[in-house]
Amino acid sequence: MLESVVKQHGLSLGQVVGDAIRYFQRCQQPDGSIAEDPEVLVFQEWDSVNALKAIAMWHDRTASHTPILAERIVSFLSTREKPTGMLSWGAIEVGPDEYCTETSSEYIAALTLLGRVEQARQRADFLRSKQLASGPWEEVHSHIPKAFQAEPSVTGFALMALTGLDEDPLHLDAALNFLAEKQHSEGHFGINWYYYGTHYYLMRPAVAALASFGNYPAVAAARDFVLAQQRADGSWYSEVPGFGDMAAAEQHTALALATLAYAGLTAEDPPVRRAIGWLLARRRADGSWFGGRYPYPETESYSAFRATQDVFTTAQVLAAFKELEMA
Repeated sequence: MLESVVKQHGLSLGQVVGDAIRYFQRCQQPDGSIAEDPEVLVFQEWDSVNALKAIAMWHDRTASHTPILAERIVSFLSTREKPTGMLSWGAIEVGPDEYCTETSSEYIAALTLLGRVEQARQRADFLRSKQLASGPWEEVHSHIPKAFQAEPSVTGFALMALTGLDEDPLHLDAALNFLAEKQHSEGHFGINWYYYGTHYYLMRPAVAALASFGNYPAVAAARDFVLAQQRADGSWYSEVPGFGDMAAAEQHTALALATLAYAGLTAEDPPVRRAIGWLLARRRADGSWFGGRYPYPETESYSAFRATQDVFTTAQVLAAFKELEMA
């Protein structure tokens, strides 16, 4: 169904995916990492992991020209692993025991998709052990404010990494209860500037996990919230007032679209068709999507976070399209 919708815009799905992968290739640095700006390394691991996962998701269509690209990314990430096999998100200095649970979870998911199952499982065993008895996972990173370390997306990412390996978490019911309790009455899971300043970043992994384990009322409430927020042109955009540069509507739309895919919508549903058309119209000549900038407070203490988000956003568009292709 996705293929036919894309064709209505004068494109093929293979062309769209291939152009985006070639954009990642052009962004690959000598050390193997993926970065649109080699001078800005704050999200070097995070962007590389997201590009790697997108490449792995579309391996069936791009296998002829991505093995070396993926291998170089994996080689780079292996040099950045903590002793536990976990990853931070980038160049900000942290101790050997600190890591980003979200980056590490997506790393495990990417390794699994690449067929590196034993490598993924070794890292997943550590991740599994770090679940709190009360249900959630937390970020283990001193640069993340304590109040932000257990946002719903963290637990959603961890659950999905384990699910990809058919591993059960230590406290499944507690994790699902935690996510359900974090859902607001409107259907969303909150909004936090540190997590891209959009409802849909927190929602996408939480909804994916809840859908995987059959909490359909929570998924339906999330679906209804996302549908109600869609703009007339087919896009989505949310904002936290009082912060500096913001991530772009392209990023928010990709995350919202993936949320709808996890909630059971397909490319044939009119809201999804409008979103696909909007994203295809915003696709740039180099195969990428504009991502805006990381939303940071306008203070000098967060100046290091002033990074563009094109690699991350392009990866999220590819991820959303893959979920729709599989629907």
